[in-house]
Amino acid sequence: MISIARLNPFSRITGCEIVGIELSANFLKLVHLKSSLQKSEILNILSKEITNLSDDDAAKALKALFSELKAKDPRIVSIVPASLAITKNIEIPSCEAAEIREIISLQAGRHTPYSREEIIVDYVDLGAYKNSYTKILLVIVARNIVKRNYETLGKAGLKPEKIFFAPEALALSAGRLLKLGSENMPVSLVNIDDVSSDFTVIFRNRPLFVRSISIGHQHLSAEHKEVYNKKFVEELKKSFESYQAEGLDKPPNILLVSGASRDLAGLEALLSENLHLPVKTSAYLMNASLSAEVLKRSFANNISFLNLISCQLAYDGLKIDLTLEEIKMRRAIEERGRELVKTGAFVLANFVLVFLILAVRIYFKGQYSKSLNSRFLSISQEAKDLENDYSKISLIRNCLLNRGYSLEILVELYNVLPKKAYINDIRLDEQGRLSLSGSAESMPVVFAFVDNMEKSMYFKDVKTKQTTNRKDGAAELADFEIAAIVDKDAG
Repeated sequence: MISIARLNPFSRITGCEIVGIELSANFLKLVHLKSSLQKSEILNILSKEITNLSDDDAAKALKALFSELKAKDPRIVSIVPASLAITKNIEIPSCEAAEIREIISLQAGRHTPYSREEIIVDYVDLGAYKNSYTKILLVIVARNIVKRNYETLGKAGLKPEKIFFAPEALALSAGRLLKLGSENMPVSLVNIDDVSSDFTVIFRNRPLFVRSISIGHQHLSAEHKEVYNKKFVEELKKSFESYQAEGLDKPPNILLVSGASRDLAGLEALLSENLHLPVKTSAYLMNASLSAEVLKRSFANNISFLNLISCQLAYDGLKIDLTLEEIKMRRAIEERGRELVKTGAFVLANFVLVFLILAVRIYFKGQYSKSLNSRFLSISQEAKDLENDYSKISLIRNCLLNRGYSLEILVELYNVLPKKAYINDIRLDEQGRLSLSGSAESMPVVFAFVDNMEKSMYFKDVKTKQTTNRKDGAAELADFEIAAIVDKDAG
């Protein structure tokens, strides 16, 4: 068992188990970690080569590996390494988080050959500087990569809570894992994996610069390693040059070599001589006590588990979550639905109690009518009133059962509503007729709202019933009334 005491100053996930999963083209990697108040323990490390396996066979292999862990209701996390992402250092003319995210969403397509719909975009805030600009590390990942990851895990019966960007996690946990020194200077790190290596410049727990190198342990330990060593040095030189060209900060004062670097003899001296920089090999498990069996598995196949361990240890400190937006939305709706079910169950129980009380009253009134024919008319009228009460209860019960659908409509209205438009009143009848009224900054905003509703699969026959311009002080406002039909088969 690996014991890492006080390894993660960021984590708040105490008393639970986490399983980190990395799915690459060549390997499945699993790390099983248990977190407590005093320390974090790495319980197991497993891997399996999947070079020639289909996604279905990879899912079967993952299911088998996961069962070996014997994890007790763990949280599941997955990662996207630097080699599967596009990163760009850019400057944004704003210091407001909401504005930065909006600008990034609009400009992301300029930095990738994919369309906006084909990518997932996020960023690391590197800090503000002159003229109210913010430097960021833009992170772009193809949707199909994340989708494949999620689907393969799903076939194995696993649902990842979050999908992290590995370099962000590495920057947060490297101080403890790799024994980084002073935070006054950036530190460069090359994490060597089986067929690739990730170059990251770290400063104050943030990844300033990320670059992937298509050379790994397989190349550096191969028969013609001299050739690959030379190429490796050249790629690292390019990485340093690219970093300096960005004008990000001071140049790194050291290069740390980690990951699958255990048996690469002479590499440290080679890099130090050619890069003119102090080079230190840092074993990320060097301070951990672990059994010989687990140690053997950690070095199996000469692959790196550094990214996985970093993500688990920095769990609560990570800002980037590359989970698909539709999955995030589905989870939010499910969580809201569970809250509504709890509330609805309480309300329904009260209505059942009222119904039973009313039913008892009906029974006794019926018996009473047999003996008191003189009061037949009054009792008959009372029975009708009770029947009306029962109808109202049934209507309320049906409304409670359909809250989930109403919530979907509200979520969709939120999604299609422009930022500078506001809804004051919403009406939806049993036939699916929807009526909206509200106001917007201008008439074009109203037209944009109508256009968004027409494009949505939830609404049809969208019509503008009324639009009027008015003044609110110095501001011009446009009031609107919109009618539509809700498509109950949508969603």
